Amino acid sequence: MYWITKAGFDPLKYFDKYPGRFPLWHVKDMQKGTENFAEVGNGTIDFKSIFEARKKAGLDYWFVEQDSSDKDIFESLLMSTKYIEDNTFFFK
Repeated sequence: MYWITKAGFDPLKYFDKYPGRFPLWHVKDMQKGTENFAEVGNGTIDFKSIFEARKKAGLDYWFVEQDSSDKDIFESLLMSTKYIEDNTFFFK
């Protein structure tokens, strides 16, 4: 979701245009103002809306990705995973 957003496109529009064609997601966020990597939920990408559209997209599996961080990398991964679990209907 990071790279499509960085390229200036909206993932939700792609889900509408190509429903069911996005079974695997690499999930990472973008820092405000820099476009560097951020923990999911701490950046500019609207993951709540993206995960709400998971059925239309055809999501089967998602993978938290953290290329770099100013924190311990495992702490960053846990922060991202917790945000997804706490702020989506994915696990409910």
